[in-house]
Amino acid sequence: MKEFMLVFRGARQNEEAFAKQSPEQMQAEMAKWNNWMGQIDKAGKLGGGQPLYPHGKVLKGTSKKLTDGPFIEGKDIVGGYLLIKADDINDAVEISKGCPSLDGPDGSVEVREIMPIM
Repeated sequence: MKEFMLVFRGARQNEEAFAKQSPEQMQAEMAKWNNWMGQIDKAGKLGGGQPLYPHGKVLKGTSKKLTDGPFIEGKDIVGGYLLIKADDINDAVEISKGCPSLDGPDGSVEVREIMPIM
């Protein structure tokens, strides 16, 4: 099996709107993620993953200029990642189709094969 990284973008268009959800809505959203990831784990294809905070630092270029960030359109902010095992890219895409990020109009899942270095 090959390893893939699923990169989630735009799952939370706006952190403020997410924070305003009721506890029941937050719990229902987390249940979707837990169910989807549980299915991947049950199939023996889950490698790990985590959500990411929307803020951080960005280093750029040879000068190593440091800025706060990322400051890009909200729909393009990386919200988290998941490492999975799949037979090939098509299998990885099929697995990603169940991702709760895709429940929203601007959510996306980037599917990338991990290149072995040795």
